[in-house]
Amino acid sequence: MSQFLYALVTYQQVSEVLTYAVTVLILVSSIDDLFIDCWYWLRELYRWYWIRARYPALKVEALEARAERPIAIVVPAWKEQDVIAAMLNTNAKFLRYDDYQFFVGVYQNDPGTIAQVEAVAARFPNINMAIVPRDGPTNKADCLNVVLAQVVGYERRTGREFVGIALHDSEDVIHPYELKLFNYLLDRMDLIQLPVYSLHRGFSEFVAGTYMDEFAEWHSKDLVVRESMTGVVPCAGVSACFSRRAVMALRDENEGEVFSTASLTEDYDIAFRLHRLGMREIFVRFPIEFTVETLDEAAHPVHVAKRLPIATREYFPAEFRAAYRQRARWLIGIIFQGWSHHGWIGGVGAKYFFLRDRKGLITAPSALLAYFAMTNLIVIDLLFRCFPRDQMLEYALLNTAGFRLMLGLNFFLLLNRIVQRTFFTARIYGVTDGLMAGPRTIVSNFLNFYATMRAIAVFSRHKMTGKPIVWDKTDHSYPIEVGEGFLASS
Repeated sequence: MSQFLYALVTYQQVSEVLTYAVTVLILVSSIDDLFIDCWYWLRELYRWYWIRARYPALKVEALEARAERPIAIVVPAWKEQDVIAAMLNTNAKFLRYDDYQFFVGVYQNDPGTIAQVEAVAARFPNINMAIVPRDGPTNKADCLNVVLAQVVGYERRTGREFVGIALHDSEDVIHPYELKLFNYLLDRMDLIQLPVYSLHRGFSEFVAGTYMDEFAEWHSKDLVVRESMTGVVPCAGVSACFSRRAVMALRDENEGEVFSTASLTEDYDIAFRLHRLGMREIFVRFPIEFTVETLDEAAHPVHVAKRLPIATREYFPAEFRAAYRQRARWLIGIIFQGWSHHGWIGGVGAKYFFLRDRKGLITAPSALLAYFAMTNLIVIDLLFRCFPRDQMLEYALLNTAGFRLMLGLNFFLLLNRIVQRTFFTARIYGVTDGLMAGPRTIVSNFLNFYATMRAIAVFSRHKMTGKPIVWDKTDHSYPIEVGEGFLASS
């Protein structure tokens, strides 16, 4: 046997083991996802039969009838001079709520953002600016803590206490009815999280389109299941509101520091801290009628009525590198820092979702290894065609009934995964966009792989050198035009 043929046979054996191992990993992860799907749909069936049939749905009129109370909107900003003015102008114009104040946190070495906030504050008296007395970037938690100190100072100066503190980012398009919904729920809830969705993207924008698919599914299904199983609602950092009692309890617990500066995902971290303090958390999907202004084929403006949840929308990164760097920041906070700070606390449900949060360390590389293994098997078969067929070894693992069963199950579970994501994407963006969710899954897999590798590298470097992990900011864009009723960009 030639050396080349010997090497090929050895490579064939290694590829067989790799293929089998990846198939097992994907099957375990897919069964985990199927469990979440089943829980969600059984819960929906129960609510449809037992709850919705007996109790009338909450109406918009109930939100409008509730007397307004002061709410603070906190916005951390670093190098956001391109979008912060548009964000403040748009939301100040269209929010259907009067008794609120914006508090924007900026850094002393960011004159561009400071100038933009000052310009908008000159037009709107309810826009306040807090300057972090340190050069940026530090991290978002540090900025938020400075802003919250100004919120407390504002309360002392005016004698008016905010009933809730809402979190938003400088690229957010806030739903006009958001504050009314917060105001209605704050008497009973301490952390209210509303859905976050991507603004619509074109068919050719595959990277940006993955955010449409993922957030449509996560914020329609996964968070619903997590809340029902554990009572914990991981805060998304935007479209979220904390009761004043929750903020004060966090300040008392941590010597005046509301958000943990030791975490890049201070929003994820804070939900677990609140749960340990006995605070009530809720994820709310409240559908409401609104109108979207768009263009028809002749470029004439048309208005389309939609019924979607009160939610924040924003543009997520459209460039591959920016997208995986953003995801890497999320992974560092959720997996590594979350693991360090929270371990495996809580009951069975909490431990299960911690495992789901952290399984990406294995599943992200597994998805790419699956593509590699499949390509390997094809190439190996083509190479062996150059030799007599009896030179090719029979696959000891891949020809077994057990492997064929796993392969069949994986195929079925893959179809289920595509159907689920297509359904939730279509429910928010329409059938045509929903059908793009399947092809975009491949892009998601590559983004998640690169993000995982970067997260491992950044966190490892941090542990070895002791150098703090700072705010790895994502460049943002804002819709050119946003109309009343939460109009999407044209």
